Amino acid sequence: MTDRPTALDSRLKGSPVTEPGPRRIMIRECHRPGANLSPLKSIDLIGGNQGNLLFQFSTSRALAADGVTQGTISYGEFKRSAIAARAERINAECDHLVLPMSSSLRFQMGEKLNQWASLVEKLTVPVTVVGIGAQLSLEEVESGSLRPSRVTGLTATRAEVEEHEAACRRFISAVLDHSNSMGVRGEITQRYFRHLGFSDDHVDVIGCPSLFMWGPDFRWSEPAGSLSAESAISLSFDHRIPATAGILQRTVEDYPRSTVYAQERLTARMVITGEETRPDWRGDDRFPVRTSHQLFRDHRMVYYPTAWSWIDSLAEADFAFGPRLHGTVAALLGGAPVNLLAHDSRTVEVAQYHHIPFTLIRDLDEDSSAQRLYDAVDPAAFNANYGQLFTRFTDFLTRNGLQNAYAGSGEALAAFDLALEKPRKAAPRFSAMAPKKPRQDRPPRLLQRAEALFARWRR
Repeated sequence: MTDRPTALDSRLKGSPVTEPGPRRIMIRECHRPGANLSPLKSIDLIGGNQGNLLFQFSTSRALAADGVTQGTISYGEFKRSAIAARAERINAECDHLVLPMSSSLRFQMGEKLNQWASLVEKLTVPVTVVGIGAQLSLEEVESGSLRPSRVTGLTATRAEVEEHEAACRRFISAVLDHSNSMGVRGEITQRYFRHLGFSDDHVDVIGCPSLFMWGPDFRWSEPAGSLSAESAISLSFDHRIPATAGILQRTVEDYPRSTVYAQERLTARMVITGEETRPDWRGDDRFPVRTSHQLFRDHRMVYYPTAWSWIDSLAEADFAFGPRLHGTVAALLGGAPVNLLAHDSRTVEVAQYHHIPFTLIRDLDEDSSAQRLYDAVDPAAFNANYGQLFTRFTDFLTRNGLQNAYAGSGEALAAFDLALEKPRKAAPRFSAMAPKKPRQDRPPRLLQRAEALFARWRR
């Protein structure tokens, strides 16, 4: 046993969790930021949705500080070893566990929250949660009931909600016993913490770390000109949100160079392999869920095997919109004009906190168009508030004893970025361009067609 003060002791004294000298931190990530994976391998290491990589990798980059070494604890740890053995490894191999999270307080996460609580309760090292959020329907937020929700709506009984809230309280309590505070996505999540019985003293509103990917000097560019029939528009859609089908259909018809990004695992697998991944789906046919969809056949669905190549590709987009939060964030980080179609507490609170242009999905009608959404884009508020919000984010890291990459010489950060050179060059996969059974020896003609389509899309 170590004789250094525990995180709980430091928290009760009101001082940051600190420790001198070189540090070993372990970060919860789907895979290492510098991994350069094949398309098919990559979709098994995104936690179901490639957007997860953005807030994880942004946290890693922010913590790439001089004298600090980083390790990874993956999403699948609980499947591979007992919790006690995993806790023993963490205690032995790192000085600080960092858990970047997203809407992890959503309804279906109760079992996983209990697993994480069981792990954290066994740790002797500090634990910092970065960017956790609730997921509530807007109706629940407006009514003040603050019951957890799914994208498809709340289907839980009162007993199930009470069980879920008990799991949330257990996890939050375990983390606060190992840290000075928890970093939450926005004011709605802060209200949810109060609803669960936690005071504001140990809650820091820091937004989503994904927006701080490029450090303190990032500025989002002004839109250039207006849209035309030749504009390249990147669409990030969710087939579970039927109210967005109309504007998706109008956009792909009006803008022939528009593409749909395959952000989640099953759609990405369909793009890569050409195989049906939702054969029993019976939803709105305007969503490109099957290989028979015109967008799929016309090679207008795309997937990048690394988060870095995905972000870089969006520098060529004239506009990006849709209901996927991190699809919107990826485009913003790439420099494209964006408009988030907000539909729940998670999307609204991040957009409001970071001053990202957004449109409530319930306000969409038959006259809604890509041009109207584009006309509403104004980066001024985002840029005006970015510096203050970034400082609040790094202050949170400092409060919890974590060095940040921007406070030292920058050598570790430069090494972090150097390791991204190959992942940033990862080539895209377009729909209807792959054989039914993936092969390593792809025919040259197929590669030539893919390269030609990629070049045409980037023009």
